[in-house]
Amino acid sequence: MPSQNDDVHRPSRQRANTSAFPFAWRRGRAENVPTPAPPAVSPPLQFEALIEALTSQAVPSLTVARSLAAALGTVGTHSPPPRLSTLHPILFKLCSPESPPPLQTAGYDILTAFLEANGPSMVSTADRLSCLSLFVDAPWSQELWESRSRALAALTDSGSQTLGMETQILRMLESWIERAFDGLAHTRPDTSHEERLERQRSVESLTSLLINLVRKPEFVSRLTEDDTAGVLHLWERLLDRALSMSGDFALSPPSSPLIEPQSSKAVSPQKLSSHRRHHSSTSVPKLSLVKHPADIMVDAYLTYLSERLVALAPTYLTSILPLLFRSLAFYSTPLPRISLQAITPPPHQHSLEQRISDLLGKLVAGPYASQCKILLKRHFFPCSQDLHVSIQTSRGALRTLRMSLRRVLEGRLARGYIARVSSNEYSPAGVPTQLALERGLMERAWAKDEGAGWDLIRFANVLARAARKWISQEHETSPLEVAAPREDVLNEIASIVKDNIQAMDERGEGEDVDDEEVEAIGRITRELVVYIRSLKTPDGGLVPISLNRPEGSSPFLSAIANILAQDLRTTPLFPVLPAIILSVADHLPDRDLSQLLVNMADRQLLSPTSLSWLDDWSAILTMPNLFSPNRYTARQHAMGHLESVWEFVKDIPAYRKPLANLVFDVWKHHSIDELEDQTALVAWNLLADEAVLRLVEKHADDPSTEECEANETFCEEILEFLLSVAHEQRQDDDDDAASILTVESAAISPPLIISPANTAAASPILSRMTSEYPIPPQKEALPSVMSLLSSLTSGMPSRSQSKPRRSTNDMLPPVETPSPVLAAVDIPSTSTNPRSVGAVIALVSVFSQLVFTPLAQSRCSLWHARRVFQHLVDLISSAGCVRARLTTLQFLMRLRVDRDHRLYFAKDEYDKDGHIASLAALIGRAEAGPNTVEDFMRDEDIRRARPRVPQERDGRRPSRGRGGPRMDASRSRSRVPTRVLSLPVIKLRPREQMWSMPEVLLFSVSASDVSSEGMTSYDPACPGPSESVLQSSLYLSKIVDIIETEKEWEILSYVLCHLPAQLANKHLFCGPRSKLVVAKLLGTFCKMLLDNSFARQVERWPENINARDAQGLAFHTLTVLISYKRCFESVQPLNQLVEVFLHGLSLQPSTQRCCLHALSLSSFELQASMTKNLPRIMEKLSQIMSNSTMAVHIIDFLAIVGSQRSLYVNFTENDYKMVFTIALKYLEQHNRNDGSSSMSWALSQHLRIMSYYIVYVWFLAVDMPDRHRHVSFIVRQLLLANGGKGDVDAPTEVAFDWLARYTYASADPRPAKSTLDEIVMNPNLQGKGSEPAISEKTWILGNSVVTIRALARRGWIEVLSRRASGLTKFLVRAENVPMVPLGDVDPDLVSISAMLMMDREDDGDDGAGDESTEEMNGNGNPSVDDVKDALSKTALSSPNTPRPDPITGYVWSRSAPSQRRKEVAVDPSYFALQLSAYPDKGPAGRGRLVKDKSKLASFFRTFDRMPVIDTHKVGVMYVAPGQEHETEILRNTHGSPAYTRFLEGLGRLIYLRGQVDVYDGGLDPDIDGEYAYAWWDDIGQILFHTATLMPTGEDPNCTSKKAHIGNDYVRIVWNDSGKPYKFDTLSTQFQFVNIVIEPHSRGAIAAFSNNLHEHEYFKVTVQRAPGMVEFTPVGDFKLISAANLPQLVRQISLLSDWFVTVWQSTERDTKREEIVTNWRSRLNAIQRFRDQMVAADPIPEPDDSLASQQRLRDFTTAY
Repeated sequence: MPSQNDDVHRPSRQRANTSAFPFAWRRGRAENVPTPAPPAVSPPLQFEALIEALTSQAVPSLTVARSLAAALGTVGTHSPPPRLSTLHPILFKLCSPESPPPLQTAGYDILTAFLEANGPSMVSTADRLSCLSLFVDAPWSQELWESRSRALAALTDSGSQTLGMETQILRMLESWIERAFDGLAHTRPDTSHEERLERQRSVESLTSLLINLVRKPEFVSRLTEDDTAGVLHLWERLLDRALSMSGDFALSPPSSPLIEPQSSKAVSPQKLSSHRRHHSSTSVPKLSLVKHPADIMVDAYLTYLSERLVALAPTYLTSILPLLFRSLAFYSTPLPRISLQAITPPPHQHSLEQRISDLLGKLVAGPYASQCKILLKRHFFPCSQDLHVSIQTSRGALRTLRMSLRRVLEGRLARGYIARVSSNEYSPAGVPTQLALERGLMERAWAKDEGAGWDLIRFANVLARAARKWISQEHETSPLEVAAPREDVLNEIASIVKDNIQAMDERGEGEDVDDEEVEAIGRITRELVVYIRSLKTPDGGLVPISLNRPEGSSPFLSAIANILAQDLRTTPLFPVLPAIILSVADHLPDRDLSQLLVNMADRQLLSPTSLSWLDDWSAILTMPNLFSPNRYTARQHAMGHLESVWEFVKDIPAYRKPLANLVFDVWKHHSIDELEDQTALVAWNLLADEAVLRLVEKHADDPSTEECEANETFCEEILEFLLSVAHEQRQDDDDDAASILTVESAAISPPLIISPANTAAASPILSRMTSEYPIPPQKEALPSVMSLLSSLTSGMPSRSQSKPRRSTNDMLPPVETPSPVLAAVDIPSTSTNPRSVGAVIALVSVFSQLVFTPLAQSRCSLWHARRVFQHLVDLISSAGCVRARLTTLQFLMRLRVDRDHRLYFAKDEYDKDGHIASLAALIGRAEAGPNTVEDFMRDEDIRRARPRVPQERDGRRPSRGRGGPRMDASRSRSRVPTRVLSLPVIKLRPREQMWSMPEVLLFSVSASDVSSEGMTSYDPACPGPSESVLQSSLYLSKIVDIIETEKEWEILSYVLCHLPAQLANKHLFCGPRSKLVVAKLLGTFCKMLLDNSFARQVERWPENINARDAQGLAFHTLTVLISYKRCFESVQPLNQLVEVFLHGLSLQPSTQRCCLHALSLSSFELQASMTKNLPRIMEKLSQIMSNSTMAVHIIDFLAIVGSQRSLYVNFTENDYKMVFTIALKYLEQHNRNDGSSSMSWALSQHLRIMSYYIVYVWFLAVDMPDRHRHVSFIVRQLLLANGGKGDVDAPTEVAFDWLARYTYASADPRPAKSTLDEIVMNPNLQGKGSEPAISEKTWILGNSVVTIRALARRGWIEVLSRRASGLTKFLVRAENVPMVPLGDVDPDLVSISAMLMMDREDDGDDGAGDESTEEMNGNGNPSVDDVKDALSKTALSSPNTPRPDPITGYVWSRSAPSQRRKEVAVDPSYFALQLSAYPDKGPAGRGRLVKDKSKLASFFRTFDRMPVIDTHKVGVMYVAPGQEHETEILRNTHGSPAYTRFLEGLGRLIYLRGQVDVYDGGLDPDIDGEYAYAWWDDIGQILFHTATLMPTGEDPNCTSKKAHIGNDYVRIVWNDSGKPYKFDTLSTQFQFVNIVIEPHSRGAIAAFSNNLHEHEYFKVTVQRAPGMVEFTPVGDFKLISAANLPQLVRQISLLSDWFVTVWQSTERDTKREEIVTNWRSRLNAIQRFRDQMVAADPIPEPDDSLASQQRLRDFTTAY
């Protein structure tokens, strides 16, 4: 504003000053005319005299004060200025509030003159702060305000010198402005015109001063948030008062009202009276200079915003926008019709309106457009403020929206016009001609600030809600009058609609109209016409509306009339306008209504978007016999359209409620028979949605549930209706099974076996439905409707939060012809879904919407959800029919919770691993896959394994769960002629099969597999009752009741197959009440199974199924209950649980297998109970071991029990023999395998290896003093296994050798390096020569090679015995060679040192020094110093082994002998056996001396590289949350805390560099890291290729890691991804076995938490390659505690690696190849070497000749 700033230096003139500092002139009043300058005197004398005079006077002189002010103005020209401290007494005296105003004015003039004359450099900050106290807070004064303002401006140097004074100056200016404005806002009758003008000038000047201050960056930079907020609050207060004043405040003459084009709206004359003048005119009388306070404040506010808006934070928009909205409403004028013609602003438009509009346009299109839109929508609605303020704000917000929409509409019209013109303006040659387009038209077509989000569609909902809110405003409860204040708001909304209609009219031909825009207009108009229906004329009549003459008694009615008066034959609003007009039909004249009906008849009204849809649906739904059998096609289409309409309108309460009420009223009067059709499920789902929405609306304003709690059932009518229908008893339900099969003698064709791939046959219910009525094709007359339905079902509505369900066509695939089986039994062509099923489905939908949508955030929704859940649980047993009960179970059995106990409905994740399907296959409800050992057995073998089981099932066909074909049509199969019984047996016929796997559900759940936002199963922070906690204990109690008393096999079988998977979700049953019910569940199972009463109450058994099958399923649930051991207060239930598993070993093979797996798990989890019952279990195993199908499971069990010493601590000799008998009997079976057995070769090989393994493990379990007692028994059994022949096979030879090693000692199979060995064998201490041995000889003794070396040390001998089972080393000293002690000549220092340090183990290198022997004493023998030096080097030669890790503890480096973890004992017999020829079957001989020493070195080198125990390598991978690809999995360098604890228990951390005893699995410390986890015992070693321990380096593909882990046969996968781990995630050809560990409850977010409760139990599953039999004790899955998890997984990985090795070497069980173990390889090497030596040096046959006796007696030939 340069022109305004120039006014500072201009002479005074009488006009409204808008400059920054308007204080250089004064008005032309006599008392204010500046006095003439005093006579010229000496300046020093003048200053001194004036200051002295003012200081000494008690009452200062006004004349002297003014003279001092004039004199100070000339300071600096004649003399130096006085100090400001000299003037302080004078200033404080003059400016005191007690001084008269003239003196105060003079005081402020003195301060102004001093500051202006001396400049800012002469005044310090302290002086300024001192002077600031002169400006006291005083009322506004007409004489004082200007001088005080000038002084403040001089003190701050025009805002440049305000350091430290910013807040005080702002508060001072705020007070001055408000006090000056008070006189304008509250004008008294006696207020003079001059005072009003002066106050007006004061306000303008002070606001200009404030604005100038905020222009200064240095001033603004020192402001606080409170300062800025204070200034904004000042503007808010001032504008609120100004805009609340009436328009007749100004004294200018009123002007005539202006009418908006094509509208009868009259603008208020009072408002326009201040707008007719031009704001800059100065030729009018003084009276016209008086402005409306709003003009002053709005102009100043806009100027302030122009300076500060860019720097203000967006949070201040909440206070800025409402003021701008009110200002715009205050100055708003009618807008012209939308057109492409260039229209300048109307002449009556106020300049401030244009400025406000421009500023709002920049805001809503600027960087804060999103926030502005939110605030804009918020102010559409009435607020709690004064009604006038609320109306004014809403009008301004709506006008802002309207102008933004108009710009978009004008741009759209311009672009359309340009497109039409450019397409037509072409020359005959095809060249475009010159387009004569205005520049303004082009700018409007592609405006820079046109926002993409400014269209009516986006604002339709909020505008409709705003209109509804304004109409329902409670300020006026009486019948509304025409032209009420709120009509201004509604008229603005109607004008927005009218603008869009006008834009539609302006469009050219061929330009399509957006259907959504049409619907948006209709949505808003529907709400607006509601207001019309409430209007009354003065005499109480209806307000008439004429569509022929669209004029009304108010601007709003005129606007509405214009909107409704569209030609229905041409308007694009036809889809919405007729229904709107019909809603006000009682306001229309008869002629208009008649024309409306004619136009509607010309258009189609049968689609869901029809104008008369409610009336049409009323006629359709009440159509007689609509649900009769002969109206299937009509009913199907009707329900299909009903579903489409409901999905379209349920988010619009004005449409939804009438439709729902209509359906509800019709459904209440329907009979039971009419509702027995699946198509009727559409109506049930509709009622469910409506019930939920009603509950939400009921508690929208009143969230209390006290009224609902007083009712025992539901507080909503629809829910009460659904519950009553769900309990309806069908009279024919008890007889429907008997009616299925009526005549036995009827000739029926053989039963049709339906392929499992047929989806329609997957569920017998659906199969029967689809066969009754073929589904006709969709009509082609309404393709848009069906496509609309398809698009609607792809997303979730925003308000109802309910997911659109699959249509009937989706749930029922078309069937061209009925099934022959169903046709044979003459099924009637009526619906087969009972009425109660539909009611249950509706209740399920209600519960799912309340829990699995954002509605769950409401406490009321959760309360009602709990009530619905209680009734659903009750319906499990009390529903009207079996199918309704089953439907309830299908929903409840799929409820799960995540790690945070949040409830969700499992759909895609349900039975992802096939656990439920495998159980269902056992009873013929699913196809059995080749995953069990039974699949490799013939039916005869299975029956042969059952002699100990009561023969209740003999003679029946094989179970469909064992590979037999599925027989879904069980009803027809029973018609096959059967043998005639001698005695008549009365037996109820079985029901039709109602479920099978995979299931097809009749219902769908909103937000499946998504955790609820409010409902949980347990709240650790609040253990007591809560609305957000589901009563899972109530549901579990109902399950217990079913187990105890259920008579329906369909219900009981469903529970038994699905309950284990649900119980595995342990977080679902976490509460204290659930624990009590779990204990009751366990007791019920145990009692009924032990007394053989389980499932005996079932009345109708299907063919080939009986109670024994149900009992077999029960054991799977009991297996899961092991993980609930903390729920039991005593050990008695756990003991009983183990006894039940022991009892199950007497049942059928599938049950035996399950019980063996459970007992294997109990070996870890229930050790006390297992210890008590283990001898009985072993005895039972010896009885059932003849069943070859159980062999691998028995062997697995024995291997696991053998690894837990606490289990057999009380074993007797007979108990151990029972174990050896079981293992050795399997060896006998394997050796006698003549091909008659159907067991696979790979499995047979695995059993043989594991049988020897069991013998070894359990033999080591026997205390060493007692081992020799078992040798005779084991040897006999081994010989019997070899057929009692003298020659035994190689594994048996190995076993004999192994027994000889461990019977009399528990020493390691390989010697470890020791300090004794280092000292004795040290070449530096050998004297002359560096070789430790001076002579060496080797003998072959049976299956052993013995080497004896005489060492250079006096009396020391080294003995090495190489056998198949290991290498034994003895380092002995012959006492016959005396040891020379210290003090004698040539003492034996080495032997003495060795004796002192012989118990120390050596971890050093092989050599302790490289010094030459010549450095010793002259005679070549070591001196005392030599021995000390060698010993010190030995002690210091240990490598730099890293310190133990703080997490994993001890780090094993170099050697890792098992003696460190066990007690070692050696019997004298051990030494003799190691040097004997045992197990050579010949007589004891002298052995064979190896004379050809040339072959010894190569033999020793090869033989010593062979491992003395079996080695295994297993991969370990960690899958972090969300990971699925192998690269990101392999790149993990750490895992969760639970994973780390698992690794600690899985193995021992070893240091790979320099490792000599532990198998390293091919790891290179330089490439694969220096650490690894390993586990070992006396039999085997396992090296775990742990991906998180191996460095990734710079290889993005982790090639090195994959080279090891990808080649492992077995991989352990810790899956924290929250997703199922795919078997082929790691791409490798060695894809055999994955042991997957994952949480029992999903939820990857908590994977890295260290909450032990979340990681107390884990779920273990074993993934196997296709075609591989089940060989692990895991079964489908197992839950095991974190403490026992490492031991179980280690055992499984060991068993798996053995089996996969066999399976791979036999080329996937297709080739008969024998597996050679490490021990057997060593035996073969010894035997080959012996054979070579015998062939090279044959021994003559013994005889009685002298030569023979000579050879016998001459020991030099053999030794």
